[in-house]
Amino acid sequence: MSLASAEAALPVIRPVTDLRTNLNDVCDQARETGEPLIFTKNGRPSLIVMDSDAYEAQRQRDRIYLALRETEIERRFDPRTLSQEESDAEMKKLFARWGVEYA
Repeated sequence: MSLASAEAALPVIRPVTDLRTNLNDVCDQARETGEPLIFTKNGRPSLIVMDSDAYEAQRQRDRIYLALRETEIERRFDPRTLSQEESDAEMKKLFARWGVEYA
């Protein structure tokens, strides 16, 4: 992975008046970038606009992360030792619950 791809993208910052004057451009930019657009009012952040597909994808990632974290915490306090096969089966069940294929 290159350094450039490891860096986070700079946020897109626009004045809130763009919502009124350039709404189509705002919608296109949100859809194309998949990143949140930050709108300012009087020079201060006022609201964030995000494409609905990008938002749903982010929410799905958050749900998966939380489920994995919950499973990790449960396993710390579980006295059983799982074989690799049992662990893989548990992970497949967890990922299937969230509609994601486990490789």
